[in-house]
Parts: sequence; structure tokens; C-alpha cells
Amino acid sequence: MDEKIKILLDKINIDKDSYQYFNDAKITKIKVNSKSDSWNVFIDKDNLLPLEIYEELEEKKFDLDKNASKIEFIFNIKNIDNNLYLDYYQYLLKLLKKDLRVLDLYKDSMKLEDDFLLLVATNDVEKNKLDKVIDKVNNFYKKIGYNFNIEVVKRHTEDVLEKVQEELNNIEVTIPTKKEVKEEKKGFRKEGKDPNSVIGRAIKEDAIKIKTIIGEDPSVVVEGKVFGVDFFESAKTDFKIITLKITDNTDSIYCKVFVRDDDEYKRLSKEFKNGNWYKIRGYTKNDPFSKELVLNARDIISVEKKEEDVKDTAEVKRVELHCHTKMSQMDGVADETDIVKTAMKFGMNAVAITDHNGVQGFPHVFSMVTDHNKHLAEGEKPFKAIYGAELTMIDDDVDIVVRPDDSIMLDDTFVVFDFETTGFNAGGADSIIEIGAVKIKNGEILEKYDELINPGRKLPQRIIDVTNITDEMLEGKDNEENAVKRFIEWFGDCPMVAHNAKFDVSFLEMAYKKYNLGEFKNPVIDTLELSRTLDNTYARHSLSALVKRYEVPWDEEAHHRGDYDAEGTALVFHKMLKKLSNRNIDKMSDLQKLVSKDEIHKYGNSHHINLLAKNKTGLKNLFKLISYANTTYLYKTPRILRSVVNELREGLLIGSGCYESEVFRMAKSKSDDELSNIIRFYDYVEVQPIDCYDHLIQTGDFGTKVELAANIEKIVRVTEEAGKIIVATGDVHHIKRED
Repeated sequence: MDEKIKILLDKINIDKDSYQYFNDAKITKIKVNSKSDSWNVFIDKDNLLPLEIYEELEEKKFDLDKNASKIEFIFNIKNIDNNLYLDYYQYLLKLLKKDLRVLDLYKDSMKLEDDFLLLVATNDVEKNKLDKVIDKVNNFYKKIGYNFNIEVVKRHTEDVLEKVQEELNNIEVTIPTKKEVKEEKKGFRKEGKDPNSVIGRAIKEDAIKIKTIIGEDPSVVVEGKVFGVDFFESAKTDFKIITLKITDNTDSIYCKVFVRDDDEYKRLSKEFKNGNWYKIRGYTKNDPFSKELVLNARDIISVEKKEEDVKDTAEVKRVELHCHTKMSQMDGVADETDIVKTAMKFGMNAVAITDHNGVQGFPHVFSMVTDHNKHLAEGEKPFKAIYGAELTMIDDDVDIVVRPDDSIMLDDTFVVFDFETTGFNAGGADSIIEIGAVKIKNGEILEKYDELINPGRKLPQRIIDVTNITDEMLEGKDNEENAVKRFIEWFGDCPMVAHNAKFDVSFLEMAYKKYNLGEFKNPVIDTLELSRTLDNTYARHSLSALVKRYEVPWDEEAHHRGDYDAEGTALVFHKMLKKLSNRNIDKMSDLQKLVSKDEIHKYGNSHHINLLAKNKTGLKNLFKLISYANTTYLYKTPRILRSVVNELREGLLIGSGCYESEVFRMAKSKSDDELSNIIRFYDYVEVQPIDCYDHLIQTGDFGTKVELAANIEKIVRVTEEAGKIIVATGDVHHIKRED
């Protein structure tokens, strides 16, 4: 094996079993552009790599240089095997996902003809899309050693052409008489009719998935279920239009049926019903009235379709205590009666309806359940509807400052600090990896503090990407315990300042607990909360927004490093203090007066809660809370104060809610004791399946599903230890996954 190739493979940690595929490879040149931090590695090779080995190479290539913006391997292949190049097309499609979107449509577009690769489009829409990406296609194939230009051609696929040619060859050319023409037309109509035909002729073509329809097309066949029917009779013309909303559970589309005959219109009006499945042939067009792509039907036949029947096979049925219907504005998509029917079908004996900020679903549910219970068979248990709502609860206290004293702030020496960490879970496995801090008095930076910390494990890639701190930088650094001890000694009893102080303080307080360092008692000011109240006309309050607003010099590239963020926060904080002084707010204790009781609902911390009515008193209190939330405390969205919830909690069960609940959020940063104190406010605590939290991995709030599971396990354990009820809920917004 070429020595340079071996060094490359060792560097990027490729699987040792894959080395055998590089025995015929040789690195001929490496170009590094220092300005753009990009690499081009030129490799001569006898044979093209198998696709899975190439994918592994691409996946691990940035281990070659973690700071590189771009790394490309450019192959010169001696023995061309076009079938292998054909295999690479499916990998290329994934790279073109943003450009082509519906990849299923193009999965068979690459063809090998006369030993050359072609992209074949079956219509103008496909051709236009492929024309836009052909340069990217050719660039990719040139990188892997294919030295010919790939072209886009529009035509029917090869198998269709062969079939057409065969039929043409078998045709005997004769000139029919007029009588024969008439008879043939009659016969054609007769043969073309399908016994299940609703309108038009039989449809022999296979249906395509609705999600693959992306533009106007002269001939489209789909199969779908009707979930809505609209009727329109024009006063200006004799046209009547029936609009079907159809879905095949991959996507949905409007389908329009145009009718002139009154009797035909009446017949079709009775035929099209919600839940019926149809096979439809027609053409798609951008409709000026619907303002979207619409399928105009030529032929429709009725089809039998058995939908998957979902069953609950649990021996002991649970009760779903968290359901949103379509009455949850722009959120739930399920009909409230369908939720009740599904719960009954599953064998559950109760279900809770908990829409956001409203109770409009209650009357239909009450009517349905009452009627069901009137017609029970002997021995059947009555079904119970539980009435509730999900509200946004606001803490009455805005934590601009914690443990304030009466000192004059412009005379104080403050320690402004910022931590970089391995993640967001102070109460779990995460720890501090950098402490950055400054001491500031009257706008002058007196001292700086910066220390990197070795967490004793490899950093997650997302943390490296955000902070630019690497494992190599932390090698040989001291541990968290010793570093925090030095930091405590450095800041002494100075008042502390941080942006989004709850996060940084949670890690500091957790360090105090982990290493038995006593109790953190310093006053703390949060510039995030201060900005929200002091500059409440602004929408953004991030550190990046504040430095611009207060005209503090700032390099966005250096953001998310502890010392740099601390200094930026300190300079912003000093300008905030001068602004406060102009408003005669000089003492630290005066910060609590910034928000009046009448305005507290605009600035307090918000948490989702679920309320369930136990009885008529609870139902009445629920209505009161919803009324207050939508009137007195309405600010951008309906809100309710924690103190008002406490006043009106008689007859109600208060649940912790979803991933936006206080319990779920605080479990990440609080110790068991602190979390237990938070849980005591609630009558029951909810946890949902990991799928309900999956987006939190995508947003970076959790690194992996393992971290998520650990957070859920912590909530379950602490809730049980606190003597409260833990329940599994679905945070239901739809009945079936495809909804």
C-alpha cells in the first residue's frame, strides 16, 4: 500500500477492514488553500471504490483537518466500470435533496446506454429540474473519475418504447368503412368501462404517490382517500365543480371534477363521501382560484382499500391524559370525536381532552360520551370523558436579581462570568470545560480570568462546533473540582453577573454540591432578564443582539468562548447600569421594582401546565383560568400567573405538561432535592415517549437519545421519591403518524 494513502487512512480512522480497497491507490498531489481552509486530495486508482467504502471515506474525511471548510477527494480511475458509477447515483441523489426535494421521482432517472451514463426525464417538469442540477451531477462524477459529460434527455423510458414498438409492428394497416368506425367506437366505450367506474373509463396504469407530484403534468394517476368534499355551482356558467380533498397518506391534493349535467351532478354529489378510496386519472395544473397545484379529474374509479387497523394489545389499558384536538389553534389536527372513538376502540375507559387555552371541544365530547353510555350492553363499563386544558403558566417573580443587597451598583465591583460546558444538563453527566470571567468597576476591566478544564471524556462534536474548543486543547488541563475551587477563591463575595444566568449558575451550584464546597450565596444579576424588562420594545435579547444595541465592539467569530463572552457581557452591563441610573435606579435592590405586578405576566418565566377538572367546582375554576388567560393576562399568547393557578386549584389536578414544562426543563440542571421541591407544586408529573422529544436532539438541547432517556428516568425516579403520581402521556396532536 502507498505510504501516503496509509497515513491518510490512519489519520481519518477508517475501518481497518476497508484498507484492502486502497491497495491499488496512490496519492499524486495534495492542494491546501489556506485562505479558504479547503483541501483537494488527488488519488490515482485502478478501480473505483465500492459505494459503501466511498461513503465511509466521505463520512470521516474531516478527521483529516477539523478546521477545514471543505475536503474533496478527486479520483483518476484506470479501469472504468460504468455499472459501479451507476451505483453511485443513489448516493448523489441524497446530496441533491435540497435541489430535487422529491427524490423518489428521480431514483430511476440515471440510465446506462451504449456504455455512457444519461439522465432520462419522462416529462418537462422532470427535465427542468434535472437541467438545474446537471452541473452538480457532472462535477460529482468527475471527482470520482468519470470523464464524460452526462446529459439530460426527455423521453419515455426504454421499456415503454420497446412495448410501443412491438405493438406498432403487429398492427395491420387497413382502411375501415364508416360503419366499422361507428361500431369500433361503441365497442371501445363498452370495453373501456370499469364496473367500479364513477366517471370516465377504466384506469390500467399504476398510481404514483401524491408526494411525488411537484408540477403541472398532462397525465397523472393517483389513488387516494377522500377526507373532504366541497360543492360549487356557478351563477355565470352551467359548470358545476366538485372539489375532493384526497390523501394517500404520503401527501394530499385537491381534485376537481367538472360537471354540466344536473342529473350527473346529483349522482356524483351522493357518490363522493369522506372515507371512500378512488383511483383518479387526470392532469395537474396550477389553479388560480385554489392558488396551488390541483388535479383535474378525467376518469375516476372506486377502489377497495383496507387501511391498517391499529390495536392496543396492552393487557392493562392506560388512560391518555394529554390530547389536543383541532380546537388547539394551528396545532392539533384530530377531530375531538375521533379521539374519543379511538380511545373506546383501544379499550380504554377514559380519555382527557386538553386543548391549548380553550374548551371548544367539550360540547361534542360530552354529547358523544353521554349517548354512548346510554346504550351500554350489560356488564359494560361506562366511558369517562375528562375535561381539561393546557395553559402557559408564568412565574410571578422575574429573576432579574437573586439575593440583592442595597449597594450602589455603579460603585460596586462585579464579577461577570461565562461557562462553556459539555452540554446543557448540569444535573446529569455534563460539566464545565471553560471558565471565563472579568472583574469590572465603573466601566473599567480590572482583572481577567480564563481557564480550560478537562472533563475526562471526549467532547461531543456539536460542542466543538459551537465553542471551537477541541479535545487536544483540553489535554493535560486540570479537572472541574480544582478549577472551580480556584474560581471561587478568585471571585470571593463579589456580586456576580451573567447572560442567561440560570444556565451558568446551575453549573456553579451543581459544582458546589458535587464537591462539597458549601453553598453559593453571592448576589446574581441576569443581563438576559434585565434586557427583557429594560429594553422591552425589542424582540431579541441574545448577547449578539445586546452588543449591537449598546454599541460594544464585538467579533461574532469569537463568540461562545468564555473569556470573550464575559468581557462583552461586562461592557454591555456597565452601559445598562448607566441607563438605569438615568431612571433613578441605582441600588441593586431597586431592580426588583422594574416590573410592576400588573406587567409581571409579560416577563416572568413561562412553563406549560395541564389542568384536569375533577368535578363541577374544578370545571368552573378551569373556565375562570381560561378566561383570565385570554383577557387579563393575554400578552402575545394567553398566559396565567402561578399565584392565580394556586388560588383557583380547588377541584383541579395540576399536571406538569410536555417538554416545555418546568419539571422537564429543570431536570436538566437541578439536583434531585431541588427537582423534588419543584415537583411538589404538581398533583401529577407527565413523561412522554422519546419520539415526542426527538426534535430536542436536532436543536442541540440534548446530544443523544441516551441523554434524553437519562433525563426522563431522573424525572420518574424523583417524582416517585417525592410521593407524587408519575403518568405516561402521548402529548397527542394526531391519531395516526401519517396525519
